[in-house]
Amino acid sequence: MTRLLLFTLALFLFLTQAKSQTTPVLERKMDFSAQDERLDLFLKRLSQEAGCVFSYSPSVLDVTGSVSGTFSDRPLREILETVFEGKVQLKSKGVYVILTPKPESDKEVTISGYVVDESGKGIRDATVYDPITLKSSTTDEFGYFQFEVKNPATENFELIVNKKDYSDTLLLDDSGNSFQKILLKSEDIGKSLAEPMKNFWMWTKNSVGFTNSENVRDTIHRGFQFSVIPFVGTNHKLSGSVVNDYSLNLLGGFSGGTNKAELGGMFNIDRGDVGVVQVAGIFNQVGGQTRGLQLAGVVNSTLDSVKAAQISGVANFTTGQVKGFQLAGVLNLATKNVQGTQIAGVANYTHRDITGAQVSAVLNIARNVTGSQVALFNYSDSTSGAPVGLISIVRKGYHKLEVGADEMLPLNISIRTGTRAFYNMLFAGMRPEQADSTTWAFGYGVGFSPRLGRKTYLNVEFSSQQLNKGNVAAVNLVNRAYLGFDWQTTKGFGLYAGPSLNWRVYESSYTEHPETFTYAEPKILSEKTYPVEDLASQLWFGVRAGVRFF
Repeated sequence: MTRLLLFTLALFLFLTQAKSQTTPVLERKMDFSAQDERLDLFLKRLSQEAGCVFSYSPSVLDVTGSVSGTFSDRPLREILETVFEGKVQLKSKGVYVILTPKPESDKEVTISGYVVDESGKGIRDATVYDPITLKSSTTDEFGYFQFEVKNPATENFELIVNKKDYSDTLLLDDSGNSFQKILLKSEDIGKSLAEPMKNFWMWTKNSVGFTNSENVRDTIHRGFQFSVIPFVGTNHKLSGSVVNDYSLNLLGGFSGGTNKAELGGMFNIDRGDVGVVQVAGIFNQVGGQTRGLQLAGVVNSTLDSVKAAQISGVANFTTGQVKGFQLAGVLNLATKNVQGTQIAGVANYTHRDITGAQVSAVLNIARNVTGSQVALFNYSDSTSGAPVGLISIVRKGYHKLEVGADEMLPLNISIRTGTRAFYNMLFAGMRPEQADSTTWAFGYGVGFSPRLGRKTYLNVEFSSQQLNKGNVAAVNLVNRAYLGFDWQTTKGFGLYAGPSLNWRVYESSYTEHPETFTYAEPKILSEKTYPVEDLASQLWFGVRAGVRFF
């Protein structure tokens, strides 16, 4: 039992000593006191207690004075700063602490000290800054900070201390003491505005600049700023809390916002709102609202609403509402409503409603469209205007399955989708003759259907179908203009009928075309041949009739 106690005691002493050795010498805490003790003797005792060696020159540092004071659980740095009244510069190297007089200068002063909580423990990652020069420092793991201020104000010198989840502190000091011990009181202030930005840009994590942005909640205003990269510029490491009228970023910059104009060689990142013009070679990222013109070579991104024109070479993105214009080489994406126009080389996506138009080469998607969609493929819940494209699906729009006959084929099946203002048709037909010689057709068309009465509508349609016997071997197109009547007898069922004007274009040199008519004999109004590609044509009037479902 005795051996176990001795072993435990030895282990405790070893771990305590190891921890002491890993703590920087100036941050080692101790209890120490003196009463009218010569300064050189005081330093000797202090060095023994702290386990360090003081290095100084008696010719430049007066150590003949006396010291009185009691220090309880204070770091060595604080004890020395208090004894020398902030007039000595401290540098540590291993176990050595070098003491030299601080140079006296009216043009620059070193501000240092500790930021602690109510228990006296140092607070890490607190921001201490001068609101005039924007020079700042972020406290280390012991709560210590240090930075230089050029041309400090001689009267009412201010220091502002901010830390997330703590009360902001304004320190007014005209005593000339450059060493400060600052108490912060905890306060539940909620989530910082900088966090969504920090999480969005992975490369900024653990950045001192973003730590300052989390801490400093008050907006600082400057007329102009210049930066090379984020946090390297005239707004220093406080740039995330500074709103500028004009901002110029050589490669890229990060700021609290821009009121009038911002130009970035590669990128601009703004934590808050931006107006009136923002231009970047690669991308713009705005955490607030964009007002005016946002122009980027690759991507524009706004995490709040856009009341502007977004123009980019690849994509525009916003999580808020758009009131204006989006133009992108590839994609426009808005997660809320759009009041305006989206134009993209490939696709437009609006998660909610759009009042205006979506125009792209391939795909448009929106919930409710008050206006038009133009693309190869369009999708919406509802559309008040015309969805123009190869295929348009409107969930609450016009959907019909048609079964009918015409003068060529006794069985035709067609699917119509879109709106009555504009719909697409996909259809196929067949004429059984012999088991090995079925004549069949497939085609595509478009149309619109204005209302005539309570249950009657007019159909105006234009279509083209390829008529075949066996495999598709040669051109044999029947192009049709149709004008018919649609009578919705009951919900989900209707009848249709109407005349058509048909123009057949086919390869005259091909001899295996199916017979155009087998059970009807419409009058051929015109027949022509063309020297180009051995083409010929026929023109006649026909008729279509059948039933529609849904």
